[in-house]
Amino acid sequence: MYRVSVTFYSPAPIPPDEAVRNAAVYASGLLDRMNDPTLNAIAKQAKELLHGDWAGVALIVDDVQIVIASSGGQIGRYERARSMSAHAILSPEQVFCVPDARAAEAFGSNPFVRVGLIRFFVAAPLVNKAGLALGVLCVSSRTPRQAIDDSQANAMRLLASRVFATP
Repeated sequence: MYRVSVTFYSPAPIPPDEAVRNAAVYASGLLDRMNDPTLNAIAKQAKELLHGDWAGVALIVDDVQIVIASSGGQIGRYERARSMSAHAILSPEQVFCVPDARAAEAFGSNPFVRVGLIRFFVAAPLVNKAGLALGVLCVSSRTPRQAIDDSQANAMRLLASRVFATP
């Protein structure tokens, strides 16, 4: 007799201010900065800071995550339903850290986790002047890690703030 166990990944809830937040993403001008060298450099700094395999600047808008800059991976559009970054925008004041996504009940069945692309994940929300999280500066690794410390979280916040400061 075979037993089948199926676990479904639960996408992040939609923020209550979603319409306003989406409008702010479109108005920010960030969607026009795909593969921008300055944003790629910020991603590279984040990757180096946390010794990740990949880092990127990702915007969450409508039903997609759009990676507009990257260090070590592809840019492009991904389904929001599969996005770990979509969880991070729910708490704009916090740097989101998942030391071992495979062991975390909320993320173990995420498609990127299941295939081994993500074990360690950190995301610093990209918070505009109105306090809305438009996306994240994120870092991931294929191996689990310890949770980041306060100095690393503060460094990620600083790097994330530079996304808005660049032309």
